[in-house]
Amino acid sequence: MNPAHELLELFEQWGEQPDGNPLKGRGFHKNEDEAVDDHLHAMCLLAAMKNCVDDLERGGYRVKSFRRSFRLWTKAVMNYPHAWNTNSNSAIFSVHAMDTLENLAAAIDGHLPTPTPERIAEIMSYLDDVVSLLGDDESLSPELRLHVSKIVQMIRGCIAEEKAFGETDLKQALYDLWVALYAAAGQSEGEEQRSRWTAMAEAIYKPAAAGFIGSIPGLAIGAAQLVQG
Repeated sequence: MNPAHELLELFEQWGEQPDGNPLKGRGFHKNEDEAVDDHLHAMCLLAAMKNCVDDLERGGYRVKSFRRSFRLWTKAVMNYPHAWNTNSNSAIFSVHAMDTLENLAAAIDGHLPTPTPERIAEIMSYLDDVVSLLGDDESLSPELRLHVSKIVQMIRGCIAEEKAFGETDLKQALYDLWVALYAAAGQSEGEEQRSRWTAMAEAIYKPAAAGFIGSIPGLAIGAAQLVQG
C-alpha cells in the first residue's frame, strides 16, 4: 500500500475533531495499547515515505516541498510541541500539512516505472531466495509459512501477467511480503535465521530494485526493531 495514503488516513482519523485533544482523538482513553501501536506504525510509515521520496527524486520529481513537510508530519505524530491533554488538533493537522501529504500520496501512486527485463530477473531471483530460506527455517509456524508462500505466488503471478505491472495487486503483494518477512524475523528461533530474514526484508528495497517497486513503501529501518522486540 501507499504509506502516505495510510498516514493521511490516520491523521484524518486523529484530527476528526478540530477542537479535540490527542488523548481522546487518538484513542488512548479507549485502548492505550492499540493507540501506542498506531503511533509506532505511523513512525514506520514516515520512514517508508522518505524512501519513496528518494525514489521520486531519482525519477525526476521535484520533492523539496515533501522533504520540508517531513518535520510537520513528524511533529503531528508526536503532537509536538503541545501537551497531550490540550485541544491541539487544529494546530497539528494544519491545512498545509494535510495537503502536502495528500500530494505526496498522489505522486507515489503515479510513480511506478516500467520494469526492465533485468529488474524482473532480479525480483524473480529474490523470490527464489525467499522460498529457499522458507525451506531452511523449520521454526516458523505453519500459518506464517503458508502466508509467505501465498504472497510469493501472488507476486510471481503478477509478474507473469504483463498487464498486472503497476496494478494495485502487485503493489499490495510486495508490501505484504515486506511485512511478512519482518514477521518471520520476529518469529524465527535461531539467531542466524533471524538475521537472514531481516536481511531479506531489507533487500527488497535496495536501489537495484527500486525502479521496479518504486510505488511500494521503502524500508522502514525501525520496523525490524519493533517486530523483533
